[in-house]
Parts: sequence; structure tokens; C-alpha cells
Amino acid sequence: MSPRFVYLAWGRPQRPRANLIQTLHTVEALAALGAGVRLYLPPVPAGFDTGGFLAGMGIRRPIDLRPVESLHRRWGGWPFALLHLGELRRAGVVYTRVPELSRVLARLGIRHWLEVHETDTLDARGQLPALRTALARGTLRGLVAISEAGRAALLRAGIEAARVHVLPSGVDLTAFAAVPALTEADLRAPRALYVGRISRDRGLPLLEHLAAAGVPLTLVGPRDHEPAATHAQLELRPAVAHAAVPAELARGALALMPYQADLRHAASISPIKLFEAMAAGRLVIASDLAPLREIVRDGENGLLVPPEDPDAWLGAIGRVRKDPAAALAMAEAGRQTASAYGWDARARRLLALSAGAPASAAEAA
Repeated sequence: MSPRFVYLAWGRPQRPRANLIQTLHTVEALAALGAGVRLYLPPVPAGFDTGGFLAGMGIRRPIDLRPVESLHRRWGGWPFALLHLGELRRAGVVYTRVPELSRVLARLGIRHWLEVHETDTLDARGQLPALRTALARGTLRGLVAISEAGRAALLRAGIEAARVHVLPSGVDLTAFAAVPALTEADLRAPRALYVGRISRDRGLPLLEHLAAAGVPLTLVGPRDHEPAATHAQLELRPAVAHAAVPAELARGALALMPYQADLRHAASISPIKLFEAMAAGRLVIASDLAPLREIVRDGENGLLVPPEDPDAWLGAIGRVRKDPAAALAMAEAGRQTASAYGWDARARRLLALSAGAPASAAEAA
């Protein structure tokens, strides 16, 4: 039997990153809603522990996951699309976040949706004209941006407004709500955390500056770049399975999101780690970038700071220390904000969108 909803991805289970976390949790939520969803991924090595992988990613319900050789990146999507042509044409919804796969689907006349995460990359690679053509022909049913800033960028690129929708990332509310709540004592002398890929364009030099200034700081995640020096207050921890992230967030009080403006997808980002930190009741201090301002309201449910100004970050942490009661209120407000971004809510909005109803964050509120 052909599935009602076919999701095509290029994330590799043997090297999981945030894009695959989002894909898997969206598919799990769609399945829980009875969407009849099938997820195709590139091949995995012989003997790969798929069950262990899914558990490590925090997936708790069965999903129809099918790694296939024909979807290996080296083939560009053509073998898969030709081998599965009948299934793709019979599916009620075909969905991908891979522009290269969207191009193949469009050329074969398969109607589908494309979720856009990096608007600047689409422009730099010259992929926008093909998307406009596919939209005009109807083979591309619409574009799904993950932030209002991403949508605005697509509109500036000449995409018709009615064809661009907004669907932010999400969070496993059950898992992260289990993190113990903060107290005012936790915020008088707070430990700061950064959980995610560690790199200069994600603020590593700024994080080092904070540690050198005496801020107790733990970095958890894979390292693209190493710290320039050792600091007594800086603790480095290796990457953990996604299912273990709630336990890591329980180790501190402040969740830092120091994305820099030169990060490739900074203009359209919707970081899962932001929603997770909020759902865990941690106080978020984030770079004052347009996509983050959509979620974090400075002084209400978190703090926003110029991304390149270390003194401003130190000032924000000092503000927390001076008024832990106000900081605690912001953390609790952040938890309330996150409650609207569960994966189940994202899946419902996606199903509504694919059925023809609006699904922007504002329309769904």
C-alpha cells in the first residue's frame, strides 16, 4: 500500500545532525496523528542499529523508516525518483527539505512541497529560478520557511507571497518538561550552558571570552573548532545522543545561543535548541538576530544581546545575577512560549497546510 505522506530526506543516520532530528520528530508526530507517513533516507552501513539510533534520537513511537541505496547523495535523487515513480505519484503529499530532490521531482512532474532552511544558500547556488518555474507550473505546491525572516527573504527573491508558508521547528515537550525547574538560588550564581555544534560562527570566541571573564560555562557537542586556550571556568563535554540533551540542560541555569551573523543560515534560522532550552525552563540568552526575535522577547521570556559584543553578554549575565527573581520569571515565561511549539503542533500545522489550510505561526496561534 502506498503511504499517504512521503517524506524524502538526505540526513544520514550514521552522522546525525539537527536537520535529521527535526525530520524524525516531525515524521513521528505525523505518524502519531495517523498520517500514514513513510520516511526515505540514504543507505546505512550493514548491521546498523536502527532501533538504537532512533532511541538515541528520542523517537519513542514506531515510524516507517526506509534507508535505500537509490537515495544516496552521489546519485542526486534520480534513481530513487525513477524507481519509486508510481509511489510518488500516488502519494497524497510528497515533502522534502532538499532543493536538489525538489528539482528532480519537479522535472518528473511530481507535485510536492519544499521546506526551506537556508534562503541565502538557495540564492548563492542559483536555485531560485528553478523554484519559481516549478511553482508556476504547479509541480511545486509551495515553499515552507521555518521562520518569518526566512519567508521575508523568499518574498524579496520574487516568490509569490501566497506560495510561502511558515512552520518553525519544534520540541519534545514531554522530554524537556521533565528537567527540574530552576530556583532563584540557581540564578544568583548561574552556570551557563551551550549545547550544540561548537564553531566560531556559533560564537566560540565569545563563549571563550565569557569563561575567561569568570563565567562558569559548559559546552556540550561536536567541535568544528577548538578553543584557542584553556580556561579554568570552561568545561568541554563531548556530544551526547539527542535523548540525553534534557539531562545536559539540567546541569546549568542559562542557555546561551550566541549565533553569529556570518553563520550560513543565520538569516532564516529556527534552532531546535532554542525551543528545547525554553521547554526545559532554562533562561535563554540569545543573539539579537531577526529570526530569534520572533521567539525571544527581550526582558520577557529571555534576553537578546548583540551577537558580536562580549561586554553586552557579560552585562546580560550580570543582570541575571542582580535580579534572580526577574530572571526566574523570564525562564518560566520561556517555558510557556515553548509549549506552543510541540512536534505534535508542528505536524498538525503541516497536515493542515498540505490540505490547503494556512499554517503560518501567526495563522495557527
